[in-house]
Amino acid sequence: MPAKNWPDYWEVIMKPIDCQRARELMMRQVDGVITPEEQTALEAHLRQCPRCQHDFTDIQHTKEVTNAMKKELLPDMAWDEYWQHVYNRLERGIAWILISVGLIIILGYAAVDFLREVVFNPQMGLLERIGITSLVVGSIVLLISVIREKL
Repeated sequence: MPAKNWPDYWEVIMKPIDCQRARELMMRQVDGVITPEEQTALEAHLRQCPRCQHDFTDIQHTKEVTNAMKKELLPDMAWDEYWQHVYNRLERGIAWILISVGLIIILGYAAVDFLREVVFNPQMGLLERIGITSLVVGSIVLLISVIREKL
């Protein structure tokens, strides 16, 4: 066991701590990470400060209640089912994105092929070409949007 640095140890013991530092030490004590010097300083402060005594009792009670609740929470099987649903939702979301992209590409290719016939048709006027192009592109986007929303 290493030797204590006695000047530092006595400084901690002899120097009173304020309530804010006491609250920090309370949390360290409840978490089990407090040093012996800090424990001594905390105990000295708690003997003199009724407000911090009350706060420390509340903190300890809260810790006990949360520890008890952890044991009564959902069993592992329920957590497994929960995560399975999360994974399913993620997979479905990704699948729908890929399906949408695929449909846009396929329908877009078909639309481009169709539009080549319309755009390069010298017998059609400019306004007719713009109208047909807008109709086809808008229909494709709307169709994919509605299908994705309904499913």
